[in-house]
Amino acid sequence: IPMPQATFAADVKADTTIIFTLVADLPEEAYPSPYWTVRSYRIGSLLDTDGEVLNSTHPHYPWTGRTRTLLNTNDGAFSDFLLVGPVDFTVEAQLQTPGAYTTLTFIFDLEQEVEAVEEREVTLEVTGPEGFIFADSCFGTPINSAFSKCTGYTNTATLVTIQPYLSGRGIVVYLLAYNPRVTPSSNYWTTAIYTDDLTQYVRWSQVLGYEIEGMAVTFKGNNQLGESASGFFTFTPVRSSPTSLIYIVITPPPNSGFRLFCTGFSPLGFVYEPTCSSGGTNEELEVMFDNATLTAGDSYTFGVTIYNPGAAPSDANNYWGVSLLDYNYETFDANLDIEGLELGTIALRCYGIGWTSASPRVLSTVMIQIRVLHTISAGTLTRFSITAPEGIMFSEDTDAVKILPSSLPLISGNRATISGDTLYLNLNTNADVEGSRVYNIRFEVINPTAYPHDNTWTLLALKNIDTEFSHVLTGYVLGETSPYDLTLATTSTGAAGEASQSRLWLLAAAASQLLLWCLQ
Repeated sequence: IPMPQATFAADVKADTTIIFTLVADLPEEAYPSPYWTVRSYRIGSLLDTDGEVLNSTHPHYPWTGRTRTLLNTNDGAFSDFLLVGPVDFTVEAQLQTPGAYTTLTFIFDLEQEVEAVEEREVTLEVTGPEGFIFADSCFGTPINSAFSKCTGYTNTATLVTIQPYLSGRGIVVYLLAYNPRVTPSSNYWTTAIYTDDLTQYVRWSQVLGYEIEGMAVTFKGNNQLGESASGFFTFTPVRSSPTSLIYIVITPPPNSGFRLFCTGFSPLGFVYEPTCSSGGTNEELEVMFDNATLTAGDSYTFGVTIYNPGAAPSDANNYWGVSLLDYNYETFDANLDIEGLELGTIALRCYGIGWTSASPRVLSTVMIQIRVLHTISAGTLTRFSITAPEGIMFSEDTDAVKILPSSLPLISGNRATISGDTLYLNLNTNADVEGSRVYNIRFEVINPTAYPHDNTWTLLALKNIDTEFSHVLTGYVLGETSPYDLTLATTSTGAAGEASQSRLWLLAAAASQLLLWCLQ
């Protein structure tokens, strides 16, 4: 291969430092032992055939007809700067599920051999985007025979060869790692190869990583600080469960003070009650269904009891996680970035739901009971909304909407409006909502032919479009008895009835708090 040369001329005095710059096209391959040779010459005058000087000036290159006298050389002792060659590679994941323990398949193409001269091995280092975690011993199976070991540390896997060289196309390596909970913002994988100097790679490449694909999950529940109530998760798996035995793991917002309880678990779309286990504050809750095959694309809903913290979680930590695991306790689907509720406080509580009939396709009266602990100032709220489960239709007769025994300050002539599956109670913003009172909100609905998987009722207290209070209730089903006798609350009961309601509320609140203390 002819060696490239660069030649230039200048008048230089002895002991002068010369600085020059070259513009060059780098070679396509990194030479294993490159060196630069530098020589200096004295260019003689142009002479005729008799030796007479025709031109003694310093000409430009080429020096045709001039004599060249070698003055200095470094004899190639100046070593080249490092030329880093590529190591083309691809990466594919067995699972793109958030938080899943998965096998990553890497295929490397290293056409030009890399060889260690002083060391007995070559090191291949794979670095994933932030959030990936390699297993400590990170080889998957089968193990490529060119490598002796793989060591994982956070998002880096270090592979060591058996021989002091590495080359070839289609080098397949299987590595074990945990996916992050979301797709990293800087989603790039890099590969570097080291020979004798572990601080300087000789090959390096970077490729775009794969997307983390979690199942769709929504969360709704109570948004009051320090309150205990049901929270409901609706999820749609991307992958079907491999077996009928499944685990569902619910992860609360990290280090935010939430506590999950198995008491009051609502299976809703699941036929059978699961086995449930929970821990302390900030710990996960796990349920096991031994006969609950999940189908990709279908939606499922369940509810758990959540004890909200006394202080709102930070925006950075306000996310929940739901993971689906198979009988081997390996994740096959998940979403670890479910938006949490914005917690606050308002003097309002919701105690339950009652109904006159759960039979399909009949007109039923439904009652939702709320209590205002202290007077809510005028203008704090603009309306209440009640959203029914899918398939339940509100009666178009808004005169059937009754609020007993106390009356909410509703707008005269526009007390209630219905929009699809939602009933709105429009408040008079110039009047206070009286405190220390129970309000039984009664209305009529037509029950569906079949109840949906997300059989929940949602009560919101709104100020314009902002949610000041939210509470979600498990809906009724055929054959279930109402916990409230609606025939006892058909008219205003006056002060005596209200006092009785207050005593019942105090007993319920005390029992609920005692239960929480016992479980803590």
